[in-house]
Amino acid sequence: MGWTGGGVGKDDNRGIEEPVSLAAVVNRAGLGSTRLDDFAPSVKHVIADFICAGGQDDLVFSPEFTSEERAVIHAEARKRHLKTRSYGSGDQRHLILSLQRTPLELVEHLRAHDGETVKHLLIEPTDSMHHASHTS
Repeated sequence: MGWTGGGVGKDDNRGIEEPVSLAAVVNRAGLGSTRLDDFAPSVKHVIADFICAGGQDDLVFSPEFTSEERAVIHAEARKRHLKTRSYGSGDQRHLILSLQRTPLELVEHLRAHDGETVKHLLIEPTDSMHHASHTS
């Protein structure tokens, strides 16, 4: 019922495999920040990059973030109209962000990506499917 590691998405080997780590957000190796007070602007940058990339995969944050840091991530996600959810408990809590799409937006997005993303597969109705639903 939750993320247990490995690729995120409808197929086990596709999508993001390693969650975004604290180091990727607040140290020079990640976004150029070495101070914790740069956390909120760095989170904004990570989320903006995720949105610009089209958000096909979920954006998964590792469990090493504190509850205060997760609150900052949740707040920025809400500002950007992203869906947030958490998996795990205690020190194994992963925060997961994804784009919110209406059903029509999702269908249009899937059609633009040849009917498939790492999370979804579009199965278009056929005439026989339509006919069967009206004769039942």
